[in-house]
Amino acid sequence: MDEAIRSGKRQAAPFRKCPPSPKPDPKRPGRKSGDTHGTHEHRPPPSPEQIAECHAAHLPAACPHCRGRLVETGAADQFQTESPRQPLVRKFRVHIGHCEACGKRTQGRHPLQTSDALGAAASQIGPDAQAAATLLHTQIRPAGANGKAWGRNRTAIGAKA
Repeated sequence: MDEAIRSGKRQAAPFRKCPPSPKPDPKRPGRKSGDTHGTHEHRPPPSPEQIAECHAAHLPAACPHCRGRLVETGAADQFQTESPRQPLVRKFRVHIGHCEACGKRTQGRHPLQTSDALGAAASQIGPDAQAAATLLHTQIRPAGANGKAWGRNRTAIGAKA
């Protein structure tokens, strides 16, 4: 009887929580090992019909490390997808060589390239898309967060500076 009276009164302590029951078959934390965690995929290169521009990134005139003579040893393709109103895909034929004097590997660079990466990382977004993403991240916010971005200083995305 005393317990029933006490339970009806307001208690100073928070309500009692039941201890959590253990799960019957808990999963181990982390990534699954082997082939069970899925495939490791890279962005596939675009088809030849998708390529709108082709550029060559020639080797520099001399080795940038020691100014020695460069010998071209091959070339690799790098693709860049730009996202103006209609995506523009550029292909860069990057010439690769090595210095006869110091033996260091060197590759060409085109001004429109956003990265020197080749192989699995050879597809990137272009400079206009990177600028738009930066603008969205730093300047454009929802209407309540920053009125300046949506007021008189409104910026049109896709417009070139």
